Amino acid sequence: MTEPIKLEPCSIREVWDKIKPGLEAVKAGWPEVSTWRVEDVYAAVLAEQAVLYDTEDGFAICNIRTDQYTGKTDLLIWIAYAYEDKRGGVMLKYLPSFIEVAKDLGCSRVVTLSNHPALATALEPVYTLYGVEV
Repeated sequence: MTEPIKLEPCSIREVWDKIKPGLEAVKAGWPEVSTWRVEDVYAAVLAEQAVLYDTEDGFAICNIRTDQYTGKTDLLIWIAYAYEDKRGGVMLKYLPSFIEVAKDLGCSRVVTLSNHPALATALEPVYTLYGVEV
């Protein structure tokens, strides 16, 4: 793994026009999982229910999930978007950075939901989500 790049949360108001097309692309590209609206994301970050990290390569919106039985916390990379490299390289480049963020926040792991096969080279499956339409 590469050395971590220091990630700092940023204001969604300052980068909204830049990231909104990426949010719309993520939503359109995986509608089965992206049940949120872009306005929901804006509101979550503004209300400090999620944190936005924006870099020259892309952005990620994260939040912390707590297991109700064990109390262990995960840093969930809720939404991630690469401005140019669409092959998973950006997520792999910044994974060490998100690991550091998770450590700083006292989380026990970093998790994300993705349909991108490149992530399988660096992340272990936590579970598989199965479903059937009714």
